[in-house]
Amino acid sequence: MLVSDNESWIPSGRRYGYGQNGSTGVMTQWEKFKKTQRGLGVVDPKLVCIDIQPYGTSQAPERDDILNIGGFSGAVFNVVSSFLESDVSRFVCEVESVEL
Repeated sequence: MLVSDNESWIPSGRRYGYGQNGSTGVMTQWEKFKKTQRGLGVVDPKLVCIDIQPYGTSQAPERDDILNIGGFSGAVFNVVSSFLESDVSRFVCEVESVEL
């Protein structure tokens, strides 16, 4: 799980600002990590990015293996658990049950 201030997209003078082919450093490292994990027999690694103060950008695009969460409350744990279990219907129910 990644908890971040969402600054990895800033390239100027930052060691991990950009990854390969213009992607963020997070995405470059995530792809390397997935390859390593699959070599160890982990079939479906997943990344959860929790941005405590979300803005208009993210370090990793939302897709089947990546979950982006903006903000934080006790409901985050249930949402992450559902995502990691790959139970789509339960995941949707967890998200819809959160009161805004």
